[in-house]
Amino acid sequence: MELLVSMVIALLLGVTSAQTTDVTPDVFTVNVGASLTTVLKASGSTSGSAVTATPSTVTKDCHSLPADLVFLLDASGSEGATNFQDQLTFVSNIVDKFDIGPDKVQVSVATFATTVVNAFWLDDYKTKADVLNAIKNIPYTSGNTETGDALMHALQESFSDAHGARNNSNKIIFVLTDGQSTDRKSTADAANKIHNTNIRVIAIGIGNSIAASELDTIASDQKHVYRVANFSGLASIEKEVEQQTCKTEGLICKSNPADILFLLDASGSEGSSNFDKQLNFVKNFTKDFTIGPDAVQIAVATFSTTTTPAFWFDDYDNSTDLMNAIDKVKYVGGTTHTEMALKLGETAFTAANGARNNSNHLIIILTDGQSTEKAQTKASANSIHGAGTQVIAIGIGSSIDQQEIKDIASGDGDQNAFAVANFDALQTIEKEIQTQTCKTQTACSSQPADVVFLLDTSSSEGSTNFNKQLDFVNNFARELEIGPNNVQISVVTFATAVKNEFYLNAYNTKAGLLNAVQNVQYRPGLTATGKGLKFVGENSFLPQNGGRPGAQQVVIVVTDGESQEKSETASEAEKVHKAGIKVISVGIGSSIDNGELTALASSPAFVFKVADFDALQKIETEIRQTTCKAPQTACKSDPADIVFLLDSSSSEGSTNFKKQLDFVSNFVDGFDIGPDSVQIGVVTFSTSVQNRFFLNVYNNKAALKAAITSISYTGGVTETGEGLEYIRTSSLSAAHGARANARQVVIVMTDGQSQNTATTKNQAQLLRDKGVKVMAVGIGTGIRSSELNSIASDMQHVFMVAGFDALHDIQTELQQQSCNTLVCAASAADIVFVLDSSISVGSTNFRKQVTFVQNFVDQFDVSSTAVQFSIVVYATDVFPQFDLDKYASKAALLAAIKNVNYHSGITYTDKALSYVYQTTLTAAHGARPSAAKIVIVITDGQSTNRANTVQQANNLHQAGVEVMAIGIGSSANQQELANIATDTKHVFSVTNFDSLKTIQNELQQSTCAVQSTTIPATTKPRPCPVSEKADVIFLLDSSSSEGSSNFQKELDFVAQFVNDFDIGPDHMQFGAIRFSSDASIVFDLNAHTTKSSLQQAIASISYNGGNTYTDKALALARSSGFTSAHGARLGANRYVIVITDGESLLRTQTLSEATKLKNDGITVISIGVGSSVRQSELDGIATDKTHVFTVKDFTVLQTIHKEVQKKTCTDAGLSLTTTSP
Repeated sequence: MELLVSMVIALLLGVTSAQTTDVTPDVFTVNVGASLTTVLKASGSTSGSAVTATPSTVTKDCHSLPADLVFLLDASGSEGATNFQDQLTFVSNIVDKFDIGPDKVQVSVATFATTVVNAFWLDDYKTKADVLNAIKNIPYTSGNTETGDALMHALQESFSDAHGARNNSNKIIFVLTDGQSTDRKSTADAANKIHNTNIRVIAIGIGNSIAASELDTIASDQKHVYRVANFSGLASIEKEVEQQTCKTEGLICKSNPADILFLLDASGSEGSSNFDKQLNFVKNFTKDFTIGPDAVQIAVATFSTTTTPAFWFDDYDNSTDLMNAIDKVKYVGGTTHTEMALKLGETAFTAANGARNNSNHLIIILTDGQSTEKAQTKASANSIHGAGTQVIAIGIGSSIDQQEIKDIASGDGDQNAFAVANFDALQTIEKEIQTQTCKTQTACSSQPADVVFLLDTSSSEGSTNFNKQLDFVNNFARELEIGPNNVQISVVTFATAVKNEFYLNAYNTKAGLLNAVQNVQYRPGLTATGKGLKFVGENSFLPQNGGRPGAQQVVIVVTDGESQEKSETASEAEKVHKAGIKVISVGIGSSIDNGELTALASSPAFVFKVADFDALQKIETEIRQTTCKAPQTACKSDPADIVFLLDSSSSEGSTNFKKQLDFVSNFVDGFDIGPDSVQIGVVTFSTSVQNRFFLNVYNNKAALKAAITSISYTGGVTETGEGLEYIRTSSLSAAHGARANARQVVIVMTDGQSQNTATTKNQAQLLRDKGVKVMAVGIGTGIRSSELNSIASDMQHVFMVAGFDALHDIQTELQQQSCNTLVCAASAADIVFVLDSSISVGSTNFRKQVTFVQNFVDQFDVSSTAVQFSIVVYATDVFPQFDLDKYASKAALLAAIKNVNYHSGITYTDKALSYVYQTTLTAAHGARPSAAKIVIVITDGQSTNRANTVQQANNLHQAGVEVMAIGIGSSANQQELANIATDTKHVFSVTNFDSLKTIQNELQQSTCAVQSTTIPATTKPRPCPVSEKADVIFLLDSSSSEGSSNFQKELDFVAQFVNDFDIGPDHMQFGAIRFSSDASIVFDLNAHTTKSSLQQAIASISYNGGNTYTDKALALARSSGFTSAHGARLGANRYVIVITDGESLLRTQTLSEATKLKNDGITVISIGVGSSVRQSELDGIATDKTHVFTVKDFTVLQTIHKEVQKKTCTDAGLSLTTTSP
C-alpha cells in the first residue's frame, strides 16, 4: 500500500516518465514494518542519497580535491643514486600538477631498502614549494628490497590521524620499484591488508627485473599497474598516472570474485521497449565491475511462460563481449512464471555453468508483475536462500506484489527488496543496486560462517571498556544475515576463568542475538587467553553446539593485554590453526604483545591493532570483510606443476566421479592459472590410463575448469601404478609443459585398492625420487591406509575422507600442502641452531640472525613427532636457550625465538659445539633416537681455539650428526667452516647479516636432503668399517682444459670423499698427486693423521695448468707413492683414484702404466668428467668397467662420491657397518 501511495503522489505532482529520468530521487530506509526498504520519492525536493559506492571516473578539477598521496620509493642497491634521482624527478612532476594544502592535496614520501625511512609526513608541508623542496633533498640509501615493510609503514603510520591523514580524503599509495621484493609473502600479506581498506595502490615497475605477478598483487587491480623499460621512461607515464590519481574510488567489490545471475521478466505485460530498458539497466550495472574468470562473471536468463538461459557465467570473459551478448538477449512475451525462473536459479551455480566455488553467488531478479504460481515462487525462493545464494529482487511499476518481492529477496529485513515506479526509473537505483551487491559480498554470503568472539574481560579493561567491546560485536553483527543458513555467532569470555556466554546455535534471529550480546556480563580477573582458545577449539564448533561442516569457522580474539601463560596461548593457537579455523586477533592499547598477536592469528594479515577501545569502530568493516573473505591460497601465483591422478574405476560410479571433478574444479579456484604461475594436468586411471590434458594445454582458468567438468567417466579395474608411471614418464616431462623452476605436485585420488600393490609402491617411489611431492587422497571404506602411505611423500601428505561428499572438507588443507615447497616439512628431525653472540656481531646483527632462524623455522611443521628445534647461543660462555622438546607448537617456538637475547664476548665456538654434543643432543634434553640430527652453526669470525673447535666438530661428525656451517662477512675462516661442516656442500658463506635471507631456501633444501637420507645418528653408515686399513692416492688432473674453477670443484669432491672416513695410521690414509705437463706428489699418505689437517691440505692444493700427461702420474704413484718412505703400509688395501677431464697425450704409455699398477695389486678407479674424455681410455686405466665413473661436468662430480667410496670397501670383501659415539 505504501508503495502504491508513493506512486500516486508522484502522478499527482505531475512527474512524467520523461521527467523521472532526469530526477535522482532520494532513497530512504523505512522503519521495521514498512512494505519495502526503498521507496522512491518522486518529488523534486531531494536532499540526500543512500548510495555510497560510485563508478571509477575522472573527476573534473580533481587537482584541488582532498587527497592524501603517499609515495613509496625503492632505494635498494639495484637502483643506484642516478636512477633514484629520476624517481624523485617523477614524483616532483606528479606533485607539481596538484594544489597542495591542508584542505586540498597532501603528500608524504618514504623510501625503502633494507629498512623503511620516512622522508616526511602528510601534514609536514603546507605549500607546493615546500613539498617540492623536501622531495629534492631525499637521500639515496641502498640495501635490500623490503617492499612489504614499506607497505605496512604506509598503512600503519603514513595514513594515521597523527601524521595528517584525513577522513574525507581520497587515499592513494604509489609504489615505485625496479625489482622483486626480498620477502614476497610479507609483501603480499601487506598489500592484501591495504586492499581491505579504502586506500588505492598504484604499482609502477621499472626495468626487466620486476615480477609482473608481484606488481599485480601490490596494486589495487591491473588498471593500477604501470611498467616502464627504464627510469628514463617514467616521464612517459606521468600524464596517465595523474589521470589515475584523479579517478574517484570505484566499487569496493568491483573485482571480487562473484557469479551474478540476472533473471529478467520477458512476459507480455512488459513489451519489447520496456524489456530493452531492463537490458540497459543490466549493462549499466555491469560496466563498473571487472569482468573475467578471476573477478565478476555474469549470466542472464529470461522468464515468461518458459525460462530461457541466454548465456552462462563463463561464456564471456571480458566486458566488451558481455555487453554485445546482453544486447542480443531476446524478448519473448507470455505469462509470468517467476517460480520457473527461481527453479533455474536453484541449479544455476554449478561448475558446468562456469560458477566458482570460491565466489559470491548472487541472483538479481527484475519483474513488473506477480507470479502465476505464488506458492511455488515462495518455495523456490526459500530453497535458494537455504543454499546461501543472495537474491536481490526489483519490482517495477504498480502491478507488483510487495510481499512477493520481499519473499523472493534474501535477508531477514527488506535490504534486498527494491521497487521503482516504472522502467525509466531503473537507472535511478543502478548505483544502489551496485552498493547492495557489494554488501552481499561482504556479508559472508558465498559461504555460511560460524563466528566465535573470544572477548577479554580481565581487570585491565574495566566495565566501561568491556561494554565498548560488546558494542563492537553488535555493530559487526548488524550488517550480517543471522540464521542457521547464514551467519551464526557465539560469544565466549575469558579472564581468570572461561565462560561460554552462548553457543552458535543459540540465536537464529538478529534481534535475539543483539539482545544476548548486550546482556553479557563483565567478569574481571587475570588474562587466561590460552584457556579461552582451548575451550573454543574443543567445544564451540562441535555439531551439538551449532558447528556446521560446510561453514567457514572463524575465531575473533579481542584483548587489551598479554596472556598469563604465553607458551600455552601459542600452543593452543597452533592447535586451532591446524583444525582449519581462521583466527583473527585484535589488540587494544599499548599493553599488547605484538608477537603474541601474530602467534594468535592464522596469518599476519589477520592481525589488527587499535589505540584504544573507542577506535574499535574504525576497524569494524575491515574485520567483517576479513571474516567473510574466502581463504586464499598463500602460493596461488607461485610456479607449480600440479597433476591430478583420478580414479575412474567401476567402484566409483559416474555420480561420485563427477564429485571428484567438482572437487578438482574448486581446488583450481585457489590458484592463478597460467604459464608463469600454476599449471594443471589431469590423468585418469582404471583398467587403462587416459591422459585428459597436459600441463601446458590450458593457460586460463575458465578454459581449464571447462575442460575439467567435461572429463568423461570410464569404469574398470584400479591400475594405480600404471597411472603413476604415466605421470612420471609423460605428464611431468618438459615436452608436455613441466618447468624446471616449478614445484611438482601429484595428487592421487582413489576410493579403493590398486590391482598391483607392489607396482604402485614402486612407481610412487620413482616419482618421489625425482623430487615430486605426492599426496594421496583416500575416499570411503574400500581404501587401504598402508597403500596410501606408500604412495604419499610422507604421512603428512595422506588424506582420508568418509565419502565423496566430504572432499570439500580437505580442500583448503590440500591447497596449502600444495604450497609447501618443503617435502620434508613434517619429517622427524632434531635441529639445533648455534648462534655466534660475540662482540664482533653486535646486537643489531644478532637480531638479524634471530630473524633468519624464525623465517627458517616457519617453513617446518613443529611437533614432538615432526621437527624439533633448539637454540644455543655462545660467546665467551655458552647460553643454551631451550631444549629440543621444550616447544611442541610452531607458534610457541617462534615466540620463544623472538626472545633470544644478545650477550657479547669472545668467540668460543668449541665450547658451543661441545655443549651440543654432550648435552643438547641427548635424550634427557629432548633428542629422539629415530630423528635426523642437524646442527647449524652461524658465525662471523674465527673461533678462539681453532684446534679444539675442529675436534668438537669431529665428535659430532663421528656421532652421525650433520653439521652445516654459515660464515658471515670477510672475517669468517673458510677452512674452519669446512672443518666444522660435515662436508663442503654444507658450507655456506654470505657477505653480511642482511644477506642471510638469500641462502634460506638453499639451507632448507640441504636440511631436507639430510632428513630424507639420514639414518638415526647413532647408527649412521660409514663408507668402511673403522678398522679398515686402506691407502688411497688421488691423481688430480690440473691441465689447462680444466681451469682453476673446475679444479676447485675437483678438490671439493676429494674433501667430501675423505670427510666420511676415519683418518689415521690405523685407519684410512690419503695422498695426492697433481699432474698436467708433469706430475708431483702434493702430500704423502702419512702426512696427515687427522681429518682437519687432511682437509686443510686438500684445500691448499694449487692449480697450475699444462698438458695432460696421465701416464706420469700413474708411474709416480707406483714408483714412489706406494712406498714405505712415503707412508704406505704393509697389509693395507691400496687404491688409486684418477680424476681427469680429457685424453692423455701418450695413450699407450698411460695404459701401460695403469697395467703395471694393477699388476702390483693396486685397485684403480677412473673418473671422467665432461665430453672430452675417451671412454676406452677410462676403461683401460681402471681395474675393470665397474670401477669406471663418468659425469657430465664438474658441477655434478660430488653426486657420485658415495658410489666411489663404496668401491674402496667392497673390493676388499668388507660389508658396510655403522659406528656409534
